[in-house]
Amino acid sequence: MPKSPTLYRLAADRQYHKIPLRLQTNPEDLLWTDRYGSTALHILCQVRNVDKGLLAAVDAILEKAPEQVSWANIASWTPLHFAVEKPLVWRSSDTYSTALILRLIRACPAAVSQRTKGGFKTKTPFHIACEAAADYKVLKAMLTINPSLATEPYSKRDAYSLIENPIQALWKAHLHLSQSGFSGSSMHQAEKKMALLLQAAHCGTVTFANKERSFRILNAVCAVRCPRDYFARILNDHVDDVRLPDEKGLHALHYAVRSVSADSQSYTEFVLEALLSVFPQAAALRDDVGRLPLHVAISSTFLQWHRGGLRELTLAHTDALRTPDPESGLVPFLGSAEGAKKSRMHLSTTYELLRAAPDVTLMLHSDTETVAA
Repeated sequence: MPKSPTLYRLAADRQYHKIPLRLQTNPEDLLWTDRYGSTALHILCQVRNVDKGLLAAVDAILEKAPEQVSWANIASWTPLHFAVEKPLVWRSSDTYSTALILRLIRACPAAVSQRTKGGFKTKTPFHIACEAAADYKVLKAMLTINPSLATEPYSKRDAYSLIENPIQALWKAHLHLSQSGFSGSSMHQAEKKMALLLQAAHCGTVTFANKERSFRILNAVCAVRCPRDYFARILNDHVDDVRLPDEKGLHALHYAVRSVSADSQSYTEFVLEALLSVFPQAAALRDDVGRLPLHVAISSTFLQWHRGGLRELTLAHTDALRTPDPESGLVPFLGSAEGAKKSRMHLSTTYELLRAAPDVTLMLHSDTETVAA
């Protein structure tokens, strides 16, 4: 039989009880789309007041065609995008709304990573779920499928998530709801969700089946770009962890200098200053391959003296200026000179490092004479 818009109209008219029967007699109606490319499932997932009848209708569709969860309309939105879009404040029946989303995820796990295609920001359902302060169960179900979603940038041109990432979006959404006086958004819920995203980002999993890795939230916020007020909150609550190494022998400062990008140095400066104000001795601690934080900051992440926290890192442990990097064999000012080939800012950094320890040149001259002899 040819497909007809009957199923679509039943969904639009909210005659949910008729949908299962229609599917039994006319399953071909599932293929009918409107001029925007939307199916009956798209329409059902846009309904704000989810009830048992709607869930039964969705179950009937998913039983016949679970792949429709990933079908995109002309705007490149899938039913899952629409289902998670509803902000927490609009959900009159949050339990049913969460149940709907979880049904869609189970039916088609691949849909959680499917991006929209229009505009500067291209969003997965997970991005939208974070913007809407979605239920903890929803976020965990998505991250169980794809943990990398926790730090997935909105745009490929924003590879380091400088503009916004899901972690920032989730915190912003909860702050907005909290300031609006919405009782369904407590800071306890927000912190629980943030910890979930950070665990996915830092450990690559949201389950505790992997016993080999422990999760220390302070290290996670140092390794991932977070809202500054949230970072300050975690540092205040877990200040003693700054002094404690993890199972790899790494401290929070090691993670901070490893995670910086060349385009986010002002944020890194904020993090390094905060950590060093609590435990400046961390600047003298080597990582798991024997490198000091200054070595990593100069040779691997290319921090600059005047922007990025390199000055503070140097002054916290000046002996590092005279210590060769075990990876390159170069003392810090020579390591910086390598980067100076590409940027005048690195030339300025090289000058400041040499100025802070001019005796390094005498050491190098002495070593050269020894080798020559």
